Amino acid sequence: MDRTRERNSNIVITFITVIGWLLAFYSIFKLHTINDLWSFTLLIGFLFITELFPIPVWKSITSLSFPLIYTIIILYGPWMGVVTLVLVSFVVNLIKRRHIQIVWFNPAQLALTLVLTHMVTSAILYLTWTGGTGIGYHYYKLLLFTLLFYIINNLLIDTIFWLRPHTYSWKDWKQKMVQETVIVVISISYLMLMFVLGNQNRGGVVDVFSFLFFFSPLVAASIISAIINRLNREKNRFKSLVSLTKELNRILPSDDWVSSVERWIDEFITTDVALFIVKENDKWKGSFKKGGIIQGIESAFGEEWFTQLDEAVHFSSRKEFPEGLDAYLDSSVRSVVITPLRIENETVGVLLVGKENNKLYQLTDIQFLSTLANQLAVIIKTRNLFTEREQRIVLEERNRIAREIHDGIAQSLAGAVLKLETSKRLKTGDNEKIKLVNESIKKLRGSLGEVRESIYALRPNPSDKFGMVEAIRAKGEEVTEDFDLNVSINTRGVALEVTPHVEKNVYEVVSEALQNAGKHSEASKVDVMIRYCKEHVIVRVKDDGKGFQLYKALMRAKSEAHYGILNMNELAEQIDASLKINSTSGRGTEILMIVPVTN
Repeated sequence: MDRTRERNSNIVITFITVIGWLLAFYSIFKLHTINDLWSFTLLIGFLFITELFPIPVWKSITSLSFPLIYTIIILYGPWMGVVTLVLVSFVVNLIKRRHIQIVWFNPAQLALTLVLTHMVTSAILYLTWTGGTGIGYHYYKLLLFTLLFYIINNLLIDTIFWLRPHTYSWKDWKQKMVQETVIVVISISYLMLMFVLGNQNRGGVVDVFSFLFFFSPLVAASIISAIINRLNREKNRFKSLVSLTKELNRILPSDDWVSSVERWIDEFITTDVALFIVKENDKWKGSFKKGGIIQGIESAFGEEWFTQLDEAVHFSSRKEFPEGLDAYLDSSVRSVVITPLRIENETVGVLLVGKENNKLYQLTDIQFLSTLANQLAVIIKTRNLFTEREQRIVLEERNRIAREIHDGIAQSLAGAVLKLETSKRLKTGDNEKIKLVNESIKKLRGSLGEVRESIYALRPNPSDKFGMVEAIRAKGEEVTEDFDLNVSINTRGVALEVTPHVEKNVYEVVSEALQNAGKHSEASKVDVMIRYCKEHVIVRVKDDGKGFQLYKALMRAKSEAHYGILNMNELAEQIDASLKINSTSGRGTEILMIVPVTN
C-alpha cells in the first residue's frame, strides 16, 4: 500500500514538474522588451532576498515574496512573472542545497500555479466585471488573483501530501492553512497600500527609487525576522544541550536518561523516524525506536561502511543509503542522518534520525546532532564506568566475605571440631571432656552469630525490594503484630523521586523509631506521616507513650554504641537531613526528620 502511494505521488510530482517547466520555456517566447531595466533589476533582487530569507510564522516559515511577484506581473506581464519566479526559485533551491527533486519541482509548481491563476482570474473578470478599468477594477483583480494563487498553490501541495505514504493529519493541514492565511492578509494589505499610494501620486513618476523605498521595509522585515529566528533557534538548541547535560548528569546512574534523550530530540529536530542504540559488551542494545524502523537494524551497523564513520553523515535520498541499511528502513523514509557515538576510538552507540519527505536536514541540524552525540558518548562511557565500578565493588565485597569466613568462621569451626574429636580420644575423666565440649559449644555459638551477621549484611534492604513507603508499611505491620501496637502510615503530596540511598536511610530511621516505640514507650498507637513538599520530604513519627528525658537518653547513648538515637542521627547526617526529637515524660515522643530532595 505504501509503495503504491509513493509511486502515485512520484507520478504526480513528475507530471507537475514537466508541465511547469514546459510552461516556463513557453513563457520565454512571450516576453517583451523591458523599458525600465533598473526597476526590474531591483524587483528581482528584492524577490531573491525574500525567497532566500523566509520569515517565521507560528511554528513554521513562509515567504513574503508575493507582493513583489504581483508587482512584476502588473508592470511586465504574467509571462515575465512566470520566468522571473521560476529562475529565482531554482537558484534559491540550489543555494540551500535542497533535494534534487525539490530543486526541479518547486519552480515548476510555482510556474503552473501562476499560469492557472492568471487564466482563471482572466476568465472570472471577463464573466463578472462589467465596469471600466479604474481603481475598483484593480482592487477586485488584486483580491481575486491573490486568493486564487494561494488556493491553487495549496491544492497542488495538498494533493502531493495526501498521496504520500506518510500521515498528513487534519491538525497539520489546519496549521498550514493558518500560516497561509497570515501571509495572504499581509500580501493583500501591502499591495492595497501600494495602490493607495500610487493613486495619491497620480501624475507623478514611479521610478526605481519609489520601488526601493516602498519595498525596502518588506525586504528588511524578511531579513531581520529570518536572522532573529535563526539566532533564537540556535540559542534554544544551546540551552537544550545545557539542560540535557544537566538532566543526564542528575539521573545518570538510572535508566531514565534514555527517555530524556528521546524527548529532547523530538523537541529540537524534525524527525519521522529515530533510533538510539548503545553498545554493551560488543552487543547492540536498543534504547528507543520511533517510526519506520524495521526489526534487526542493529545488524546493519556491523557492516564496513559504518565502522569507517567518524562523524555524522547525511544521506539525502534512498539511492545514497548504504547497502544493507535501506532494507531496515520503511520505504517512506527519504533521508537520514547517522551519527556514530565515538569516544577514545571506541563506538559506544548510534543516533539515527530520518524524514519521510524531501526536506533535507540543514547544516545546523547536523551540527546539533554531532554535539548531542558527543555528549551522549561521554554519558554512555561514564555510565559504563559506573557499572564496572559497581561490579568491582560487588566482587571486592564477595572476596572480603570469603576472607572473613575463611579466617574467622572456618577457623573457629575447625578448632571446635578438633576439640570435639580430642575429647572423644581422651582417657581422662568426664570433667575434662565436659570442659572441652563447653569450649567447643562457645566457639560454635560465636561462629553462628557471625554467620547470622553476615547473612543480615547480605540481605537486601526492604526499601530496595518494595520501595520506601511500602517497606515502612510492612515494618508497621510487623511492629503491630510483635507489640500489640496500633501503627498508622499516611502520606501527603505527590511522591518525589529520591535515590535508593535516601530511601534506605529514611526507612532505617522510621524502623528504629517504631522499634523503640514498641519496646520502650508503652504506647497504644503510633502515627507515621510522610509529606512530600517541593524541595524536601518531611517524615514525622509520633506516639502516645510515656516519653523519656532526652538528656538521660543521650548519656546512655554514649555508653551503648548501638543505642537507637545515635544510629538515627548518623543515618540522617548521611543524607544531609535534619533530625529533631521531642519527648516529655508522660506526653509521648515525636521524631521529625526533614530530608532535602535534589530536583
